[in-house]
Amino acid sequence: MSTRRRSTGSPTGLARKELIVRAAAKVFAEKGFANATVRDIADEADTLSGSLYYYFDSKEAMVEEVLGVYLDITVRGYQRAADELEDPVEALHELISLALRGLVQYRAEVTILQNDWHNVRPIESIGRRQREVEKIWLATIERGVAAGLFRSDLDVRMVYRTLMGAIQAVIRWFDPRGKVSVDEIIEVQSSILLDGIRSSR
Repeated sequence: MSTRRRSTGSPTGLARKELIVRAAAKVFAEKGFANATVRDIADEADTLSGSLYYYFDSKEAMVEEVLGVYLDITVRGYQRAADELEDPVEALHELISLALRGLVQYRAEVTILQNDWHNVRPIESIGRRQREVEKIWLATIERGVAAGLFRSDLDVRMVYRTLMGAIQAVIRWFDPRGKVSVDEIIEVQSSILLDGIRSSR
């Protein structure tokens, strides 16, 4: 069950809550969920620790808010791509593109999911959204197999995990200010990953 508190709904209250959420994302990404303290988040948000409890009951509620927003956007984007693109190859290419762009736009959230999955997985809303992500990707890959476009000799779930592993590893080395753009990464990774699972027919 969520332990998030309701804000007053006033512009000031909503702005303050958003500031706290951004501060929490930064602190969790840098220090890890287990090591981060409410005091750390309050300091980052330039507020008193007690003020945070007006909006959130706990660190778990804060990380649920941080990751929930990102995962909602991600699930909607994936589902739209899967629904609108009939060609499974085009749909999977778009899923890869969205995932890589998400690494850049939501770097803190992705870092938290990668480094603290064992801590955030028990939060029901986080686990549910992650299962929705997996379902969309698996269905897209399965469509490609059924159409004879993707190899049928590969375990679909293993294909999904291999694709996601390769995509998520990018966050370890990609520098948004570097010479390599996210568009170039999408082109290279899409080519390598899709060619690896295409049917030879």
